[in-house]
Amino acid sequence: MSQLPLGFRAAGLPRHDRPRPSRHGMAIFYSETPAAAAACFTTNVVKCVHIPLDQERLKSGEARVIMVNSGCANCCTGDRGIREAKKTIKWASKALHVSGKEILVASTGVIGDFMPMDLLSDEIPMLSKKLLGDEGVHYNSFHKAAEAIMTTDTTVKIAHATVRIGGREVRIWGCCKGAGMIHPAMTLSGKPHATMLAFVLTDLKTSASELKPMLGEATDQSFNRVTVDGDMSTNDSVFILANGASGATLKTASDRKAFYEALREICIELSKKIAKDGEGASKFLEIRVEGARTVKDAQTMAMTVATSPLVKTAAYGEDSNWGRILAAMGRSGVHFDPAKADISFGKLCVFRHGAPTSVSAEKAREPLKAKEVVLRIQLHAGKAEGFYWTCDFTGQYVDINARYRT
Repeated sequence: MSQLPLGFRAAGLPRHDRPRPSRHGMAIFYSETPAAAAACFTTNVVKCVHIPLDQERLKSGEARVIMVNSGCANCCTGDRGIREAKKTIKWASKALHVSGKEILVASTGVIGDFMPMDLLSDEIPMLSKKLLGDEGVHYNSFHKAAEAIMTTDTTVKIAHATVRIGGREVRIWGCCKGAGMIHPAMTLSGKPHATMLAFVLTDLKTSASELKPMLGEATDQSFNRVTVDGDMSTNDSVFILANGASGATLKTASDRKAFYEALREICIELSKKIAKDGEGASKFLEIRVEGARTVKDAQTMAMTVATSPLVKTAAYGEDSNWGRILAAMGRSGVHFDPAKADISFGKLCVFRHGAPTSVSAEKAREPLKAKEVVLRIQLHAGKAEGFYWTCDFTGQYVDINARYRT
């Protein structure tokens, strides 16, 4: 119980818990009192219908409920999709005894499918009853909620932390889902299949205006640095609710820093879990670019290498072909001098100052046999650094996505 933030409840119905086989799941996160709320949304021009609904509700800076369905993205579903989303909000409003203006919604699943309204009409009241009962405050109910949002995920992704603020203990709990169609690029404004969704709950006493910049910074340092396949989803969203139940407030700059660092670490932990659980993945890869002229250059190059199918398949095959990395660096659009660049597999340098080192191909394979691999690039052009987290590509990724709808 100490892991859970005070004043929150949760309930979930994972797809495998249904009496009949289904790819749909349902989860509800609930604050017993109005909570400060903020969110970051996908920059994809094509967006699910829930995002504009959430953006309108977030203008008040408060919310109490986040309702999530998995198995259907409710994207590109026209006026029907909007009507159905609003209807689910009405059902939840009635079942939970809260205003519809306090309910945020999120979806993940197949684009173009309509909401399973026959299921939701029964499950929203049923889950709401569980949530408001004794079950809703226990860790297992939060675990079930995290499990219910999964699609092609193979494991539940949860992180939690506590931090002392003004002598009080503040709890932060978060969960996310995501294994494919992962290449988030989210902003607070949300300007213009599988998905990355994350939900963070904390009992800190704060305001939306104080939460927004911290969530934006934490998202940029975590979820926006992970990719599985380079495909940005239409539904990517990160939500945070802070209900103040701990009584702790951020009175000083050091308070803000302490809370932000805890929030950022949770987001980083969740992001890494996404990359490690990438569809069909057998290895977790961290691409680090050092010695760049600017952070933007470093990030751009790291992203290009992380999304290269040739780099990712080489990692799977434990092939020490550093030429694939160098080629990806060269097409990244970042100006650098190849004659000054170094490439290392872990601590083993295989390319230095424009030429291969004396390390044999067989020895260079050794670092690639690990489950977690760091590919390090040194440009010797400045002091800026950047990174990206990703995974390898296997034949299983193709199999999963060739038959995703089924």
